[in-house]
Amino acid sequence: MCGRYATFTRLDEQPGLFDLDFITEGVKERPVNYNVAPTTNVPIIVERYDDTLHREAHLAHWGLLPPWAKDRSFSAKMINARSETLAEKRSFAPSLKKRRCIVPGDGYYEWKKVGSQKQPYYITRKDGQPLAFAGLYSWWKDGDEWILSTTIITEAAVQLADIHERVPSILDQEDFSDWLDPHQENPDAALEILSHPNPELVAIPVRHDIGKVGVNTPDNIVEIPASDVIG
Repeated sequence: MCGRYATFTRLDEQPGLFDLDFITEGVKERPVNYNVAPTTNVPIIVERYDDTLHREAHLAHWGLLPPWAKDRSFSAKMINARSETLAEKRSFAPSLKKRRCIVPGDGYYEWKKVGSQKQPYYITRKDGQPLAFAGLYSWWKDGDEWILSTTIITEAAVQLADIHERVPSILDQEDFSDWLDPHQENPDAALEILSHPNPELVAIPVRHDIGKVGVNTPDNIVEIPASDVIG
Protein backbone atom coordinates (compact mmCIF):
# COMPACT_ATOMS: atom_id res chain seq x y z
CA MET A 1 0.00 0.00 0.00
CA CYS A 2 0.98 3.64 -0.01
CA GLY A 3 0.18 5.31 3.30
CA ARG A 4 2.88 7.96 3.55
CA TYR A 5 4.89 9.79 0.93
CA ALA A 6 7.04 12.85 0.32
CA THR A 7 6.40 15.69 -2.09
CA PHE A 8 8.97 18.47 -2.29
CA THR A 9 9.35 19.17 -6.03
CA ARG A 10 7.26 22.32 -6.45
CA LEU A 11 4.94 22.15 -9.45
CA ASP A 12 4.77 25.94 -9.75
CA GLU A 13 8.54 26.13 -10.12
CA GLN A 14 8.64 23.34 -12.73
CA PRO A 15 5.36 23.63 -14.66
CA GLY A 16 6.81 21.74 -17.61
CA LEU A 17 7.46 18.66 -15.54
CA PHE A 18 3.88 17.46 -16.08
CA ASP A 19 3.07 19.87 -18.95
CA LEU A 20 0.67 21.83 -16.75
CA ASP A 21 -1.52 24.59 -18.15
CA PHE A 22 -2.83 25.81 -14.80
CA ILE A 23 -1.85 25.47 -11.13
CA THR A 24 -4.24 26.59 -8.40
CA GLU A 25 -3.12 28.98 -5.69
CA GLY A 26 -3.65 26.23 -3.13
CA VAL A 27 -1.04 24.07 -4.84
CA LYS A 28 1.36 27.00 -5.20
CA GLU A 29 1.02 27.96 -1.53
CA ARG A 30 1.27 24.44 -0.15
CA PRO A 31 4.60 23.89 1.63
CA VAL A 32 6.88 20.99 0.79
CA ASN A 33 6.01 17.92 2.82
CA TYR A 34 8.36 15.07 3.72
CA ASN A 35 5.64 13.11 5.52
CA VAL A 36 2.32 13.37 3.71
CA ALA A 37 -0.38 11.67 5.78
CA PRO A 38 -3.82 10.33 4.77
CA THR A 39 -6.85 12.66 4.92
CA THR A 40 -4.72 15.75 4.29
CA ASN A 41 -4.90 17.87 1.15
CA VAL A 42 -2.49 16.79 -1.58
CA PRO A 43 -1.77 17.99 -5.14
CA ILE A 44 -3.36 16.06 -7.98
CA ILE A 45 -3.20 16.53 -11.75
CA VAL A 46 -6.33 16.28 -13.89
CA GLU A 47 -7.39 17.10 -17.43
CA ARG A 48 -10.63 18.80 -18.40
CA TYR A 49 -12.18 20.24 -21.53
CA ASP A 50 -13.31 23.87 -21.73
CA ASP A 51 -13.23 24.57 -25.47
CA THR A 52 -9.73 23.10 -25.38
CA LEU A 53 -7.98 20.51 -23.22
CA HIS A 54 -6.42 21.82 -20.01
CA ARG A 55 -4.06 19.95 -17.70
CA GLU A 56 -4.36 21.37 -14.21
CA ALA A 57 -3.02 20.88 -10.68
CA HIS A 58 -5.50 21.10 -7.79
CA LEU A 59 -5.54 20.22 -4.10
CA ALA A 60 -7.62 17.18 -3.13
CA HIS A 61 -8.47 15.42 0.13
CA TRP A 62 -6.43 12.20 0.29
CA GLY A 63 -9.02 9.49 0.82
CA LEU A 64 -11.69 9.07 -1.85
CA LEU A 65 -15.19 10.26 -1.01
CA PRO A 66 -17.69 8.79 -3.49
CA PRO A 67 -20.90 10.81 -3.92
CA TRP A 68 -22.86 8.38 -1.73
CA ALA A 69 -20.49 8.52 1.27
CA LYS A 70 -22.40 9.46 4.46
CA ASP A 71 -19.63 11.54 6.01
CA ARG A 72 -16.01 12.56 5.58
CA SER A 73 -14.73 9.87 7.97
CA PHE A 74 -15.39 7.31 5.21
CA SER A 75 -12.30 8.60 3.41
CA ALA A 76 -9.84 7.24 5.97
CA LYS A 77 -10.18 3.74 4.52
CA MET A 78 -10.11 4.94 0.92
CA ILE A 79 -6.56 6.25 0.59
CA ASN A 80 -5.62 3.33 -1.68
CA ALA A 81 -7.49 1.40 -4.37
CA ARG A 82 -6.43 -2.08 -5.47
CA SER A 83 -5.91 -2.22 -9.24
CA GLU A 84 -7.27 -5.78 -9.41
CA THR A 85 -10.77 -4.75 -8.26
CA LEU A 86 -11.13 -1.17 -9.52
CA ALA A 87 -13.63 -2.01 -12.24
CA GLU A 88 -15.99 -3.91 -9.92
CA LYS A 89 -16.01 -1.79 -6.76
CA ARG A 90 -18.77 0.81 -6.68
CA SER A 91 -16.45 3.15 -4.78
CA PHE A 92 -13.96 3.22 -7.64
CA ALA A 93 -15.57 2.05 -10.89
CA PRO A 94 -17.18 5.41 -11.84
CA SER A 95 -13.89 7.23 -11.31
CA LEU A 96 -11.92 4.62 -13.24
CA LYS A 97 -14.20 5.32 -16.18
CA LYS A 98 -13.80 9.08 -16.37
CA ARG A 99 -12.16 10.64 -13.29
CA ARG A 100 -8.54 9.52 -13.40
CA CYS A 101 -5.70 11.65 -12.09
CA ILE A 102 -2.01 11.71 -11.28
CA VAL A 103 -0.86 12.19 -7.71
CA PRO A 104 2.65 13.67 -7.97
CA GLY A 105 5.27 12.83 -5.36
CA ASP A 106 8.99 12.39 -4.97
CA GLY A 107 9.04 9.12 -3.07
CA TYR A 108 6.99 7.04 -0.66
CA TYR A 109 7.58 5.15 2.56
CA GLU A 110 7.05 1.49 3.27
CA TRP A 111 7.72 -0.62 6.33
CA LYS A 112 9.42 -4.01 6.20
CA LYS A 113 8.49 -6.45 8.95
CA VAL A 114 11.53 -7.88 10.71
CA GLY A 115 10.33 -10.19 13.45
CA SER A 116 8.29 -8.07 15.84
CA GLN A 117 9.78 -4.84 14.51
CA LYS A 118 9.51 -2.79 11.33
CA GLN A 119 12.16 -0.98 9.32
CA PRO A 120 10.94 1.97 7.22
CA TYR A 121 12.26 2.53 3.72
CA TYR A 122 12.10 5.53 1.41
CA ILE A 123 11.34 4.39 -2.14
CA THR A 124 11.78 6.45 -5.27
CA ARG A 125 12.69 6.20 -8.94
CA LYS A 126 16.23 5.04 -9.66
CA ASP A 127 16.63 7.78 -12.29
CA GLY A 128 15.80 10.48 -9.72
CA GLN A 129 12.68 11.71 -11.49
CA PRO A 130 9.55 12.54 -9.48
CA LEU A 131 6.86 9.89 -9.19
CA ALA A 132 3.49 10.00 -10.91
CA PHE A 133 1.16 7.82 -8.85
CA ALA A 134 -1.86 6.63 -10.82
CA GLY A 135 -4.91 7.92 -8.98
CA LEU A 136 -8.65 8.44 -9.12
CA TYR A 137 -10.68 11.42 -8.00
CA SER A 138 -14.25 12.16 -7.05
CA TRP A 139 -16.49 15.02 -5.92
CA TRP A 140 -18.50 14.87 -2.67
CA LYS A 141 -20.95 17.47 -1.41
CA ASP A 142 -20.75 18.53 2.23
CA GLY A 143 -23.64 20.92 2.75
CA ASP A 144 -23.01 23.74 0.30
CA GLU A 145 -19.35 22.80 -0.15
CA TRP A 146 -17.98 20.49 -2.84
CA ILE A 147 -14.98 18.41 -1.72
CA LEU A 148 -12.47 17.12 -4.27
CA SER A 149 -10.94 13.84 -3.09
CA THR A 150 -8.45 11.30 -4.40
CA THR A 151 -7.02 7.82 -3.93
CA ILE A 152 -3.73 6.22 -4.99
CA ILE A 153 -3.95 2.96 -6.94
CA THR A 154 -1.81 0.03 -5.79
CA GLU A 155 -0.80 -3.27 -7.35
CA ALA A 156 0.95 -6.49 -6.41
CA ALA A 157 4.66 -5.91 -5.93
CA VAL A 158 7.13 -7.17 -8.52
CA GLN A 159 10.01 -4.96 -7.46
CA LEU A 160 10.83 -4.69 -3.76
CA ALA A 161 8.43 -7.47 -2.81
CA ASP A 162 10.75 -8.33 0.07
CA ILE A 163 9.76 -5.01 1.68
CA HIS A 164 6.01 -5.13 1.08
CA GLU A 165 3.60 -7.14 -1.06
CA ARG A 166 1.91 -4.02 -2.51
CA VAL A 167 3.32 -1.02 -4.36
CA PRO A 168 1.68 2.10 -5.82
CA SER A 169 1.03 2.05 -9.56
CA ILE A 170 3.46 4.55 -11.07
CA LEU A 171 2.97 6.02 -14.53
CA ASP A 172 5.66 6.87 -17.05
CA GLN A 173 5.36 10.16 -18.91
CA GLU A 174 4.36 8.43 -22.15
CA ASP A 175 1.14 7.25 -20.47
CA PHE A 176 0.09 10.56 -18.90
CA SER A 177 -2.13 11.75 -21.74
CA ASP A 178 -4.01 8.48 -22.19
CA TRP A 179 -4.51 8.05 -18.45
CA LEU A 180 -5.80 11.58 -17.88
CA ASP A 181 -7.92 11.94 -21.04
CA PRO A 182 -11.49 12.64 -19.79
CA HIS A 183 -12.91 11.54 -23.15
CA GLN A 184 -11.49 8.05 -22.71
CA GLU A 185 -14.24 6.20 -20.81
CA ASN A 186 -13.23 2.60 -21.50
CA PRO A 187 -12.27 0.95 -18.18
CA ASP A 188 -10.39 -1.80 -20.01
CA ALA A 189 -8.18 0.78 -21.68
CA ALA A 190 -7.41 2.34 -18.31
CA LEU A 191 -6.61 -1.06 -16.81
CA GLU A 192 -4.30 -1.80 -19.72
CA ILE A 193 -2.27 1.30 -18.83
CA LEU A 194 -2.03 0.08 -15.24
CA SER A 195 -0.63 -3.21 -16.51
CA HIS A 196 2.50 -1.42 -17.74
CA PRO A 197 5.47 -2.11 -15.45
CA ASN A 198 6.52 0.46 -12.90
CA PRO A 199 9.77 2.36 -13.55
CA GLU A 200 12.83 0.97 -11.78
CA LEU A 201 12.71 1.82 -8.09
CA VAL A 202 15.27 1.99 -5.30
CA ALA A 203 14.73 1.74 -1.55
CA ILE A 204 16.89 3.11 1.24
CA PRO A 205 16.43 2.51 4.99
CA VAL A 206 15.42 5.67 6.84
CA ARG A 207 14.80 6.90 10.38
CA HIS A 208 12.65 4.71 12.58
CA ASP A 209 10.26 7.45 13.76
CA ILE A 210 8.99 8.30 10.27
CA GLY A 211 5.56 6.97 11.23
CA LYS A 212 4.95 10.06 13.37
CA VAL A 213 3.22 12.78 11.35
CA GLY A 214 5.20 15.50 13.11
CA VAL A 215 8.47 14.04 11.85
CA ASN A 216 8.66 16.15 8.73
CA THR A 217 12.11 17.33 7.64
CA PRO A 218 14.53 16.64 4.78
CA ASP A 219 16.25 14.17 7.12
CA ASN A 220 13.28 11.84 6.52
CA ILE A 221 14.75 10.73 3.21
CA VAL A 222 18.38 10.42 4.33
CA GLU A 223 19.76 6.89 4.50
CA ILE A 224 20.56 5.78 8.03
CA PRO A 225 23.84 4.00 8.92
CA ALA A 226 23.88 0.25 8.30
CA SER A 227 24.39 -0.29 12.04
CA ASP A 228 20.98 1.31 12.73
CA VAL A 229 19.02 -0.75 10.19
CA ILE A 230 16.62 -3.26 11.71
CA GLY A 231 17.29 -6.63 10.13
